[in-house]
This record gives sequence, structure tokens and C-alpha cells, in this order.
Amino acid sequence: MRQTRDTVTNVSIHLHRLGAERSLEPHASAQLHLVSAFGGDQEIGATVAAALEGLRFQIAVGGEEFIGGLGEKPAIYRSSLQIPERKRPVRHIVLLSRELMETTLGANGDARRTVLFDEQADFVLHRLSVRFGMPVLPEWADWFRKELDRRRLIEPVFGWNCSPVVVKGTKLRMLRVLSQGLKRGSIQVPDEGSWDVPSS
Repeated sequence: MRQTRDTVTNVSIHLHRLGAERSLEPHASAQLHLVSAFGGDQEIGATVAAALEGLRFQIAVGGEEFIGGLGEKPAIYRSSLQIPERKRPVRHIVLLSRELMETTLGANGDARRTVLFDEQADFVLHRLSVRFGMPVLPEWADWFRKELDRRRLIEPVFGWNCSPVVVKGTKLRMLRVLSQGLKRGSIQVPDEGSWDVPSS
């Protein structure tokens, strides 16, 4: 909803997926990290404009309602779906917070926390290894996820049709977790013979 001196504009879109950090304060704004939604040309256009202007959205999902915003410089992806027996295509939009976008390699290597779209063990290990450039093996995923839980370094956040989490810790912290696992024998690098490394 947007209100000016003379008019009130109210636009609704159909939510597909949502990832958000809700505040403990009853009327505080939530930090939206992922918004995937469908709508018509005008509704999607208005939503894009609102996101770029940093406006807040009223979210109604699963019987809950709250206010939230994407923050500065959200990433915006748009597509169209042509549905049979429908004259106009359905518009699809995905809005990502800057913090979620910074999980790519080299985007923010000094980050102290990482927002992830999915809580599955293999996804968590993969995304953190890509973000921080850590050498890992897929077999370590279950152990690594359990270690994050044990050390209270991972927390679930509000999700609709997804299971987002926040992982707390720097690259150095993640490397220490892996290093301790190797030293204790909890994870191993398989011995598949010697490596032939050219001297040049």
C-alpha cells in the first residue's frame, strides 16, 4: 500500500515463496530476504517500484500478517509464464535482499553471517564452501550441519515454501570447524594414492 496526499494505491500479488527474519518486537519491521510471487503486469510493476524505493510490504501468509522490507539495493529477477487459454502471460518476480545476494563467491568475504535459502545439510555446506572458497567434500555435509547445530551457529528463520536459515560465523570460524573435525577424525580426506604435482 502506498499513500500520497491525494491517493491511496493498494496492490496485491500472490506469494510463492518467502524467507524473512522477523523481529521479536511486536510491531517492528521484518527483514525480507526472499520474495517469489506471481501477478499481472501492473501489480508486478508496482511491486518492483516499491522494492526499488525501499518501501515496506504487508505480508499475509499461513494465517499470519506482518510488515517487512528488503532493504537497500535488492536484486530483482522477472520472467513470464504463458498459460494455455489465457490471453496474457502471468508475470513472475523474485526479489532478493542484498545480504542474500552476497553469498556468492567473492561478494563479501568478511561477512560474519550468511543467509541461506535452504537448511538441507548438503546445500548448507555447498553454499558456505562457495562463498568462502573452502575446500570440502560432499561426504562431510551431515557432520558439518550437526556441528553447526551443536555450536549454535545456525538458526532457522521464517519461511513459506522454503526452509531458510542464518549461519553465524566468519570464514575463519568455518575453517576452524572443519580443521577440528579433521584433527579428531570426525571427517577424513580419502587416501587415493599419491598426487603427481609437476615441479614447474
